[in-house]
Amino acid sequence: MNTKIFLKIAWLFILGLLSYLFFVVSFLSPKINNFLTNTEINNSKIQFDKIVSVINEKSRNIENKENFEKEIQLLLSGVILGKSGYAFIFDSKGKIIFDPSGEFLSKMFDNAILPGAEKKYLYEELKKAHAGNKIFEYNWNRVYDPNNYTYQKISWIEYNQKLDWYIVSNIYKDDFSSFIGGINSLILNISMLLFGVLSIIGIFITVKIIAPINKMVAEVQKISVTPQQEPQSSPQSKDEIGFLATQFNTLLDQVENNRKNFEEQVQVKTKEIQDRLYYDELTNLKNRTALEDDIKDSDFVSVALIDIDSFDDINELYGFSTGNLVLVEVAKILNSFALKFGVNAYRIYGNVYCLADKKMMGFARYDEFITELCSIFKNRPIHIEELDLDIFINITLGISIAQEDPIKTAGIALKKAKKANMKFFVYNNEIDTKEMIKKSMYWREKLKTAIEENAVVPFYQPIFNRNNEIVKYETLMRIKDVDEKGQPVYLSPYLFLDISVKTKQYLQLSNQIISKAFSDLSKTTKQVTFNLSFKDILDSDFIISLDKNIDKLENEKKERVVFEILESDYISDYTLLEDFILKYRKQGVKIAIDDFGTGYSNFAHILKIRPNYIKIDGSLIKNINSDKNSYEMVKSIVDFSKALNIKVVAEFVHSKEVYENLLDLGVDEFQGFYLGEPSLKIE
Repeated sequence: MNTKIFLKIAWLFILGLLSYLFFVVSFLSPKINNFLTNTEINNSKIQFDKIVSVINEKSRNIENKENFEKEIQLLLSGVILGKSGYAFIFDSKGKIIFDPSGEFLSKMFDNAILPGAEKKYLYEELKKAHAGNKIFEYNWNRVYDPNNYTYQKISWIEYNQKLDWYIVSNIYKDDFSSFIGGINSLILNISMLLFGVLSIIGIFITVKIIAPINKMVAEVQKISVTPQQEPQSSPQSKDEIGFLATQFNTLLDQVENNRKNFEEQVQVKTKEIQDRLYYDELTNLKNRTALEDDIKDSDFVSVALIDIDSFDDINELYGFSTGNLVLVEVAKILNSFALKFGVNAYRIYGNVYCLADKKMMGFARYDEFITELCSIFKNRPIHIEELDLDIFINITLGISIAQEDPIKTAGIALKKAKKANMKFFVYNNEIDTKEMIKKSMYWREKLKTAIEENAVVPFYQPIFNRNNEIVKYETLMRIKDVDEKGQPVYLSPYLFLDISVKTKQYLQLSNQIISKAFSDLSKTTKQVTFNLSFKDILDSDFIISLDKNIDKLENEKKERVVFEILESDYISDYTLLEDFILKYRKQGVKIAIDDFGTGYSNFAHILKIRPNYIKIDGSLIKNINSDKNSYEMVKSIVDFSKALNIKVVAEFVHSKEVYENLLDLGVDEFQGFYLGEPSLKIE
């Protein structure tokens, strides 16, 4: 076979690959990024216009200006533009009417000068931009980087003449593009996959075409025709022409067959990619991505989220493989139920499923739907055929009917149902009551004061080794306050941590606590641990703040830092987690997996991560002296960890009996009120 042809094909393949990569990286990916970013900007602008419209409408009939301003404050406090933006109000003299973040109040807005512009007041420039009907863009700083005015902000400005109010958006421009940070690698990976598939098919087709041509040429070259033999070679010539015709027809048939095979393989690969994007691998139900796509163009959607109660107990009692079999059987039952009512079934994540109705079956029919769904697993065990085992389950429902954001509102309803111990809860706008908003405003102001007064303080709970010696401290966040008698008290984070995330104050709290704990490393020779959630790892602002703090430490102190990563978090990207661990492990930081034994403990990923410590969840420790299942579970974790040379830490050690049981099992380190309570003390 002619190898020169294949060399040419190889060169064409290389040139094609380079051209394709250049097209994807230089043209396709930027276009998609720009489109998604502009879409987010337009959505935020629409939301801002709605705010302005509400303010203008309400300002027409003001009976009590003080009540009106409180109402507007409630409105602005509950609205987020983009990732973390908001809207604020000032008057024509530069006086702040209301600023949800408190940023401009602390900077004295009427004296705020634009960076790099001599004596150009920010509020005057905003007024000029409105007069010129322009979007105002300017550079400003961030909370975690107060001296660096390099972050571009976008402000849309509207003016209410009756109130003499300028209503302004306050958004960082890079917030709109941060949510698509991984789009380039995703596009490149998918593009390379498609290019590889098409290239393999192309090479296969090319070989199939060239082979008969080479064979045909070889046969023709064997023919030796001379003038003397020409009269006698007529039959032979006819045979040769027939042979060539046959080969040509064969070539055409192969080309047609290859074309059909090519189309079939493209369809197969396309379906494989779609299945990976839109279908849950375990249950074969559609996933959350498919749900979002299915309902995005529907005006009226009803969503019911189904949560299997106490699913962690099933995993711990029967093992994770049995838990997966339960998930599969539940999916089958819900899928059959969905067909009966003409709705679609999805698996959103973990043990949470969804039934979505895009046709609006009607309230009478929906009442029947909810009633039957609530009782679908009542007295109906999940039969695991492989183990000949019956498992009974209960479910909780969160329901959203014709709401603007059905998935989010159904999630709120599900949380409400679980918190109130109800079988189901149907979302309505009364959930977001003024009392809840007032509570958020109360804690926002208290947290703002604590941050300004440097009242965020670290508490330390000692962790002991088998010789009853303190070997490390866990850092716990507290806020210093005073009680009714004026005595100092320290507030625990369960009171304010969730609200701090919603009010965008969590980063400032974390920055203070980490900074102070790092400073306290000089007071002790022991290790100091810090709790990190997977959401922290995903937050680029948090990572920037963490890096700035850790870069100030000497190598010796870095080696005494331990990051405790919550295993009970829903970890969606283990590759990202592994990259995070590798980055800080290179700097000497130790890694612990916290709350191990809850959620979906993945032993395969533990093998990859190889943490320095595994910290067993307190729910397994607290009854270990009386609960055989807890005892066996802890024993398995200890044996597993010992085999990998990973140290085991037990928390919630609250009694002598529990402590002695853990000693017998071979646990390495211990933490709990029996041994030592959290305090300001570190030594």
